[in-house]
Amino acid sequence: MKADGKIGIGQAIMVMMLSIGITNHVTLIPLLLSKAGRDAWLSVIFGMIPFCVWAYALYFINSRIGQQSLSHWLLLRSGKAVRFLLLIPIMLCLYMMALVNLVDTQTWTTVNYLPQTPEWVTALALMILCVLASYGGIASVGITSGILLPIVSLLGMFVAFGNVPKKDYSQLLPLFQNGIGPTVHAMVFVGGGFTELFLLLLLQHHVRKPLRLIHYIVMIAITLVLTLSPLTGAIAEFGPVESMRQRFPAFEQWRLLTIGKDIENMEFFSIFQWLSGSFIRITLCLLLLGELLVLKTKKQRKYVMLALGASMIVLTSLPYNDMQFVTFLSKIYYPLYLLVMVAVTLVLFLLSLRKPTGLEDVSHDP
Repeated sequence: MKADGKIGIGQAIMVMMLSIGITNHVTLIPLLLSKAGRDAWLSVIFGMIPFCVWAYALYFINSRIGQQSLSHWLLLRSGKAVRFLLLIPIMLCLYMMALVNLVDTQTWTTVNYLPQTPEWVTALALMILCVLASYGGIASVGITSGILLPIVSLLGMFVAFGNVPKKDYSQLLPLFQNGIGPTVHAMVFVGGGFTELFLLLLLQHHVRKPLRLIHYIVMIAITLVLTLSPLTGAIAEFGPVESMRQRFPAFEQWRLLTIGKDIENMEFFSIFQWLSGSFIRITLCLLLLGELLVLKTKKQRKYVMLALGASMIVLTSLPYNDMQFVTFLSKIYYPLYLLVMVAVTLVLFLLSLRKPTGLEDVSHDP
């Protein structure tokens, strides 16, 4: 690897796969099933269509930025006030992305294998690792993703193909038993998952070569597969009714996996999958937050990363139950996240159509 502090396009895609994969497996699928039931997989396919257009808008913006940081490009293109107004919602979204994943992780950990351990201990242990990793910069995140993703992918294929004898894909039919309304409503959650591709705009100046349209198309396809595979697998294995009742249906599939008659209880592999994705996702969000805050010194960066991590641990310790959290995700988080990301993308698209100012130098990123 070159010692330039940047990552390759392949590494960028691997970082995105781990980051988006964990939320689409963990957070998104239960919401889709609860809203659309058996037709949840159709929501994913229908939702992909408008977001192919949205992905092209991202590519167009990316081509105009020219491998500058988004923050620097906004400063030159629109001034400090507009940059501030656009970066605030982006930073809030990054913070909430990390926080939601942290809450889901500590809940799953408590329910599955550490029921007697206080939840704040789980959150603290993970957050310490993520804060330390964020000090290493994007190159460290890229290298780590290159190591973790092949293992995570192999384990995913292992559970998917290993459970084939237990799958009945006829349970995906019939369609629209409750009308098309629930399917359309679930597309809001699908949109929330797909719009996380916005991270590519925040990440692109760390990539050695410019991202092209094909890379955005590849990421759309990967996101589609990462969502459809565990979703259809859950319906085929547990049925639409039982899968709707499960909090983490994608990882419940590990409980069904056996090798012959003598080897079972292999759900410990899911721990590696989950923590790999959560580690990369939270670290990436912290790293990008620190960058958007324009921290000038390593000391400032250190204290801000610690403050962000500590605030997340405090928030996860507030008195709430899991049902309230799921309601928050379905009623507030995903609809608002989708609205904010689409609105920000539209504004950036309009800004990118403007004629460059004399201050802009797309070939230089300070």
